[in-house]
Amino acid sequence: MRRAHFSGICGGVPIQQEGFMRVLPLLLVVVLLTGCASDGSLKNPFSDDAGEAAPAYFYSEFADIPIPSELSEARGDTFITFAPSGLKCGVQRFSGRVEVVSLMNTMRRNMASNGWSLRSLLRAAESVLVFEKTDRLAALQISDGMINTDMRIFVTSRLEGDTPPALAGQADGVGPLAR
Repeated sequence: MRRAHFSGICGGVPIQQEGFMRVLPLLLVVVLLTGCASDGSLKNPFSDDAGEAAPAYFYSEFADIPIPSELSEARGDTFITFAPSGLKCGVQRFSGRVEVVSLMNTMRRNMASNGWSLRSLLRAAESVLVFEKTDRLAALQISDGMINTDMRIFVTSRLEGDTPPALAGQADGVGPLAR
């Protein structure tokens, strides 16, 4: 019997060449079969089946303001507090690669489907949409950057009565602010 030395295959252990050649096809079949077996976690990138679509929007701090899934929150620019009435108020900033007009249309549609009424709209370099819902107001400031589009959401409770409260430096709440 002839002995061969295969240092790369068996770690330097001498094996019989004829026995190895009989076992090799069996090993290849086992490797191929286990390699083709799948638990379904891998998808064919060339198939037409899109699978489950990602949600078109998500909710962040405010449970009734849907945020398009193409945007992500800039956490450092978020400030949330509660009004004396217990309503959640604050500011959030989101950013992503979307077109301003598309984002404005999406937010108008999504806010309306969540019970918000559009009260004002300003289309400029920095666009603003103002929505109202029962005793809250939401202002969305949308600006187009060089790479991303930014959206700031300001949510506050509605002031009671017709006259706003006096600001610091103003006795009657009307007129210029004191410096």
